[in-house]
Amino acid sequence: MRVRLTILFFSLFSFSCEKELPWDIDAQDNDLLIVEALITNEKTTHLVKLSHTNPESNGGFNPASGATVVISDGVTNELLLEFPAGSGLYFTSSDFRALFGRPYFLFIQYNGKNYSAADASVPGQPFNNEAVYKESDNGLYTLNFSGGEDPSMTRYFMNWTQSPNCETSNDGCLAKVIYYDLKTVDVNQNFRPEKEIVYFPKETIILRKKYSLSEPYRQFLRSMLSETEWRGGYFDIQRGNVLTNMSEGAVGFFAVSTVVTDSTIVQ
Repeated sequence: MRVRLTILFFSLFSFSCEKELPWDIDAQDNDLLIVEALITNEKTTHLVKLSHTNPESNGGFNPASGATVVISDGVTNELLLEFPAGSGLYFTSSDFRALFGRPYFLFIQYNGKNYSAADASVPGQPFNNEAVYKESDNGLYTLNFSGGEDPSMTRYFMNWTQSPNCETSNDGCLAKVIYYDLKTVDVNQNFRPEKEIVYFPKETIILRKKYSLSEPYRQFLRSMLSETEWRGGYFDIQRGNVLTNMSEGAVGFFAVSTVVTDSTIVQ
């Protein structure tokens, strides 16, 4: 199912939204392995996504297939399975979850090379008491973003397919927003571009999932957003400076997070 995706970055003073973050890596680095992995305390299937840099600037996803991928807490090893074959998508079992207080390690063996990374979750903070949404002048509603005491990433899933105000196909009545509260101030945000606002009607179901961020993961997200969201301003950082916790020969991030979830219906 195709879901509209909007990404937001929040500092102490402002926020913005943008499309899915691309990897922008120099063409000469075409041997790099790209790793996208986030595991949480949720008891569910977790995904590790492996790909190559694409020699074509507008090329699509270039999967790294046939790897051996293992997640370990130092006691138990979880072997991931690639599905479907050739996809570069590697999944844990459905009862896997990351327990708070334990460090986790990612091990990848691919094309005769070994890669690794480690991360540990920090405590998840509850949502504050502020309203989840607010009414707009056009009679519809928008999300009401607010930060907490600690850095976090919140995913909002909006669904109004069951509403009489859904006048298009079901795909047109779904939206996803990612909101980053990174506790950082960047002067470059003064030059941020205009962004899209997502509007939704009454009877919309809003599901929120708030992810805690370890300090290395916060720094990774900050560097990623700086490379993509704010490129073109007066204070750009140099391309290729996105941080990683992967070992040599790979980029991306292996993150471990604690998730807090709630839901509400727009009344």
